[in-house]
Amino acid sequence: LLTAISLERCGSILFPLWYRCHRPERQSGVVCVLLWALSIAVMVMVTSLCLSHEHEHCRVSLISMYALSFLIFAPPMVISNVILFIKVLCGSKRRQPKRLYIVIFLTVLFFLIFGVPLSLWNFLQQLGYIAVSSQVVFLLACINSSINPFVYFLVGSCWRRCSVVSLQVAFRRVFEE
Repeated sequence: LLTAISLERCGSILFPLWYRCHRPERQSGVVCVLLWALSIAVMVMVTSLCLSHEHEHCRVSLISMYALSFLIFAPPMVISNVILFIKVLCGSKRRQPKRLYIVIFLTVLFFLIFGVPLSLWNFLQQLGYIAVSSQVVFLLACINSSINPFVYFLVGSCWRRCSVVSLQVAFRRVFEE
């Protein structure tokens, strides 16, 4: 979903007129369904091969799954967020919903910092390389799993001035845009 959201935001910034006037109404839904279908198909393949106790086929399918993650899902997120970041910093002076861009940017950034290392560690482990301790990557994955509500809260409550507001108000401010 982060890949789909990143691509949508990038499209709305780079091609605002097309995005408003010509973008297919169901494009977001179709992209999400396709990405979910691809993910489910890969997981079914990996699960069936690994449960069949064919160690070598399981290993190859796991390597393929991690490679797919790095080649299909991660690059569009990174590229679109770099474009988004540059465009927002150097863009026009008209009012833009910057809070939303900050939330998306931080969510993807934290995913890349805290979530990707586990996949990379698993991938390297399948290839026979282990660079860091499993506790470190599992700790990073736990942080990734719980950091988004804090991002929403901080961006929602600290945008105008840093004050403590309720979680509900912070979420509402972020998602209003």
